[in-house]
Amino acid sequence: MYKQKPHLRVLSFTFLSSLTALLLLPQILLAHDARPVVVDIAESLPGIFQYSLRVPPTVKLNNQPELIWPEHCSATNTAADAASSSLMSCEGELAGKIFALDYPLFNPALATFYRITTLDGAVTTAMQAPTEETWTVPEKMTGLRVAKAYLQLGIEHIIGGYDHLLFVLGLLVIAGTGKRILLTVTGFTLAHSITLSLSARGLVAIPIVPVEATIALSIVFLAHEISQQKKDSLTWRYPMLISFGFGLLHGLGFASALGEIGLVQNEVLLSLLFFNLGVETGQLLFIAAVMLLLVCLQKLFRLQATNNSGVLLARRSELIAAYIIGIPSAYWLIERVAPFVM
Repeated sequence: MYKQKPHLRVLSFTFLSSLTALLLLPQILLAHDARPVVVDIAESLPGIFQYSLRVPPTVKLNNQPELIWPEHCSATNTAADAASSSLMSCEGELAGKIFALDYPLFNPALATFYRITTLDGAVTTAMQAPTEETWTVPEKMTGLRVAKAYLQLGIEHIIGGYDHLLFVLGLLVIAGTGKRILLTVTGFTLAHSITLSLSARGLVAIPIVPVEATIALSIVFLAHEISQQKKDSLTWRYPMLISFGFGLLHGLGFASALGEIGLVQNEVLLSLLFFNLGVETGQLLFIAAVMLLLVCLQKLFRLQATNNSGVLLARRSELIAAYIIGIPSAYWLIERVAPFVM
């Protein structure tokens, strides 16, 4: 039975990382654009709703969305806030009514997260994909709806978080073999699950700006380690330690996305659990896609790579992978550190 040579495994992973990063390069500098537009609607008095929109900073000022309310709702002023333009008066319940977001120019591929809180404390949430133009308020918010909404949010966040994906890709390059990949990914998963849970529950509070800067630094670090090719270093020998350590920081980054929308108050554990499961699902889908492409590359290299040429090509492809992973992460690092020095 054919046994794949170590340098061919390295070659497969590094070539694949280069190919993947190149395909993502047109979008890769827009990390975290998976954050949704958050529509928060709260009933302050019977039939009176106060609302706010939180829009990711990547949306240009001339393309800020407007919330379109159901026909039975109209703008109103109250004695408590006569000048407010964010108060709406609605006749009857919102259940069964239709909401929509209207962009002046176009929808910049952003999802929309709706949250409605009524006077009795009931919370209704929904995650709408960019292709879904309207949302019909369900009659009753069930645990299943909460689970579905937060699972979808977690998947969309990790798939759209190119910085997190590049970090995982760098870990795959360094891990190299199936057993080491399993241990490395497990360490990353455990670590970010811990800090995500602690941060989401308010037990750990760290400003997001330095966290995101450090996340970019973690990717730069991996790119540097790959380029150095010092296989006896701590990173190459024990990638699980590195993935666990930096995974704690990445978990805080995931928590920032969850903080944008909050947790359903009467389903805190459920929403937190399924957001984390969504992140894990998206991560596993990404790794599965990488592994599938790897199988194809392995078959190709078995036929074409010789000992000497395979080793040389593996080293060169490692260097290429390091630059492709490192360049955007260096850009993110500068971008995220700039607020501290300006």
